[in-house]
Amino acid sequence: MHYRAVYLVIFLILGQLNLGFGQNIEARLDLKRKDPKPDFFEYSPTDGGLVTLGPTSNVSSRFLGITKYDDKLEKEWTQKVLEQNGRKNVDFVTVIGPYIFVFVSEFVPKDGIIKTYYYSYDMDGELLEEERILAINPNKREHKVDLQYILSPNKRKLMAFKNLQNNREAEEILYYIFDDEGELVQNGEFTIRYPDNRFAMRSLRVSNSGNIFVLGQFVRSNNIRDADASKYLIYRYDLDTEEGIEYPIELEDRFITDLAFRLDRDENMYVAGFYSNRNSEQIAGTVMQKISIDGDLLINAHERFDESFLRNFLSRGKVRKGGELRNFRLDSQDGIVLRSDGGILLIAEKFFVTSQTYRDIYGYWVDRDFFHFEEVILTSISGAGEIEWHSIVDKNQISEDPSNLSYFNAFSSSGTHIFYEYRPNRNRFNVYYNTIGIEGEVSDRQALFREYSESNEFFPRFCQQINSREALMVYMQNRGKVFSVVKVALME
Repeated sequence: MHYRAVYLVIFLILGQLNLGFGQNIEARLDLKRKDPKPDFFEYSPTDGGLVTLGPTSNVSSRFLGITKYDDKLEKEWTQKVLEQNGRKNVDFVTVIGPYIFVFVSEFVPKDGIIKTYYYSYDMDGELLEEERILAINPNKREHKVDLQYILSPNKRKLMAFKNLQNNREAEEILYYIFDDEGELVQNGEFTIRYPDNRFAMRSLRVSNSGNIFVLGQFVRSNNIRDADASKYLIYRYDLDTEEGIEYPIELEDRFITDLAFRLDRDENMYVAGFYSNRNSEQIAGTVMQKISIDGDLLINAHERFDESFLRNFLSRGKVRKGGELRNFRLDSQDGIVLRSDGGILLIAEKFFVTSQTYRDIYGYWVDRDFFHFEEVILTSISGAGEIEWHSIVDKNQISEDPSNLSYFNAFSSSGTHIFYEYRPNRNRFNVYYNTIGIEGEVSDRQALFREYSESNEFFPRFCQQINSREALMVYMQNRGKVFSVVKVALME
């Protein structure tokens, strides 16, 4: 998790402030205005603390350093990491096991190369690796992409990777896999044979054993009624054999509108999303497939939405004529949740953009785009692929800046919690939540904070569930002067 800003303050609330649904806000770290502001922050699961990285001074960004906080968010230590020279880029900071990693890409103009290297530290701040080289690549356009990372489901493997921008050449991915002992256990590259400009990587996952899975979509046409434009596949790269296997995801003559996927502990692949009978922009029902590690199709099911659900969004007449829903989308990483009984939960949000053109006081024509984030729908699907229930969280957010819109979801024994910034009719501006129970019942909307100002901004995309009972909420206070992360205990 990271955030870049000129003014950045981590703000976590200390004490036991009771929330409407029985949750508590547990800890607070308040950095003063004159304190240096971190650019990155990461939760440390081994001790419940926090790791930040940013300038060591509030008057200069020349030196970057790590600061470590304990589970009470009290400062433990600060360590200088590197000196900026205008050619270095911190790709990301992360924690795996009891180790902190800082990954850097640096352009060396004299040699015409890009060096990628990392620093590693233990939780006491001891330097373990300094500028340990991962790769040296030519300074070419395809290599000028950020290093990204993902953790395995059990959080014991870290995969850093670059998806090279090869345009008309095949999709090429460089990878580096670390274990929870801080060791680089394997690295290499693999190629998916389809041209980069015709095949889009939707999401990437690494299994507990280190094998790599890519969900990709073919992009062959801008015509929404072109069935080829809705074809997907999963590519599985086996680290032991260094060979790849393709698993096409198709649905006969129907359009697959949106897909997400997850892996279970046995490397079974769960692929689920929406389909349409008309085009690649509408949704008429759900699709779910379960593919074994051996490639066997264990579940292949699709089901149309029933009339009672569709009538939440469409008139009775449109439903009878086979009407479908528009503008709903899944999050490629978090849109599908695996259940312990073999079923899944799909979470989608209504999103669209509108434009307005007007003439300003100087006579110039101005274009404005407005981002709309509306209802969140949750769909429970059984282990056999059948729809069990739908739930709808009602909201209507609109802004020219989408950064503080949308939602964050977290899970506890009481159900799914959906958090979002909103002003309901005749109610105050706040971060609100609804809880969806295990049978799909939706609680009344409740305010998260006792006090929340119009000058605050909630940032759902930086929020994170850190364990089965806690989550970090992120918001900006006082028109960007204070950046806040709130450690919330979820209701049991």
